Amino acid sequence: MTDVLSVLELALRPQREGGVPFPAAVLDGLVRGTGAAGGALGRGTDVLARSGAVHGPPRRHELPTGREAFWLELEDGAEPSESLRVAAGVVLSTWAAREELKQARFAERRRLWEVESLRAIAEALGGTLEPARIVEELLMHVAALLDARRGEVWLIGGGGAQPGPRFSGAEQTGVCETGECVMAARVGGAVLTPEEVLSLPEQGLLEPERLAVPVVGRRGRLAVLALAEREVRGGTAPFGHTDAETLCLYASQAAVALENATLHREALDQERLERELELAATIQRQLLPTSIPTPPGFDIAAKSEPSRRVGGDVYDFIETPQGLFLMLGDVAGKGVPAALMAASLQAAVRILVQRSPELSELTSLLHQHILASTPESKFATVFMAYLRSNGELEWVSAGHNPVVLVSPGGTCEFLKAVGPPLGLLPDALYPSQKAVLEPGSVLLAYTDGLSEAPGAGDDGPDFGLEGITSLAVAGHSEPMEDLVARLFAAVAAHTGGAPPHDDRTVLAARRNLG
Repeated sequence: MTDVLSVLELALRPQREGGVPFPAAVLDGLVRGTGAAGGALGRGTDVLARSGAVHGPPRRHELPTGREAFWLELEDGAEPSESLRVAAGVVLSTWAAREELKQARFAERRRLWEVESLRAIAEALGGTLEPARIVEELLMHVAALLDARRGEVWLIGGGGAQPGPRFSGAEQTGVCETGECVMAARVGGAVLTPEEVLSLPEQGLLEPERLAVPVVGRRGRLAVLALAEREVRGGTAPFGHTDAETLCLYASQAAVALENATLHREALDQERLERELELAATIQRQLLPTSIPTPPGFDIAAKSEPSRRVGGDVYDFIETPQGLFLMLGDVAGKGVPAALMAASLQAAVRILVQRSPELSELTSLLHQHILASTPESKFATVFMAYLRSNGELEWVSAGHNPVVLVSPGGTCEFLKAVGPPLGLLPDALYPSQKAVLEPGSVLLAYTDGLSEAPGAGDDGPDFGLEGITSLAVAGHSEPMEDLVARLFAAVAAHTGGAPPHDDRTVLAARRNLG
């Protein structure tokens, strides 16, 4: 009975951290009580404790309990009594229940801690839209929660092959050679190499000393979160699957915060771009003539509509000793690049025209200017002319659309290009030509945004030179401002009111009768 009591008394002893494990204490009592040379204690396939040496096949005894039975194996010694086996089963069953309860309470406390930590980090990450601050807050929280001595966050360029963003405050000690990632926050020392960051699998990395998970948003991989050396009392402990799950929860919070920061930054960039485009459009409108220096006996009008906020069409009127200088240009391309080239072309024209050069010389100088100052793929079609008070028109067309000259009787003549577009062929020549605007004649120059305006529907024909000519003939006796307005309205009706596919500009001049 003494052996039974000694085993039962084990259940009343407090379990101290660092003391003899309870199954080992029970096994020692059973070995002493039976005089065995050694033995083992276990449950199912798990061995819970061993004692002494076992040389031969051990005898196995069941230790009765209400749940999964414990077993005892002894080397030599007396057979354990039934009461001893029952006592051992009872105390082991009690110990197992306490351990399960302890693990459940620990898991519950850990889960509550994780929930509180997630709430705290959500507040911290939600309070800033700066990616550098987000990753610093993230790393601080996860390193503290998982007791990691080292940690880092790598930012990746949105999951694609584009260069990764370089955020303010990001350390530059770890940058991928391809520019796809940058180490943005670090504590305690390095964890991953840039190569490991880019090759990290979707399930992450779980090693005894290192733990890493990807931060994945709706646009792809945004970052990689990595920790190393989990610190415990007296040294370090390996990371486990529970740690990986916790880190994944933090990565989900970080993904939301980083995507919000990205969307905010994109919204700011878009707003800044809109302001810059509006400023550019205002400047471009101011570069166009606010009034036309119309010679006596003439009626002149012009209008320009860019297909985007800014465009590559330009026109100008300049009074010179050789007569009124007219220009209509169309730069290849659309948007800001074309608008910048159009502004450069107009500025060069205004400077060169001050010397009143011959038209062929002026065109050649502009051609050389574009060749020297723009990429090979950039060029411009230009129609330029001196209009004199007697109706004489000296003109040059560098690759421009045929300009319509309507006679008083309504017949048409077309002033076609005398050379290629400016900036296209290095050795191009541009000889000037002459024509006469008789009283009642109309000169109509336009860009291909009107002639090539597509019809409504998938296969509608372009507005074409025929549409422009017919309108010019029908309206050659009306005010030029009305003719220009009717031409724009007709093109809009032809396209079914669709947004312009290209910039549209018209310049019209009529020599009045009498």
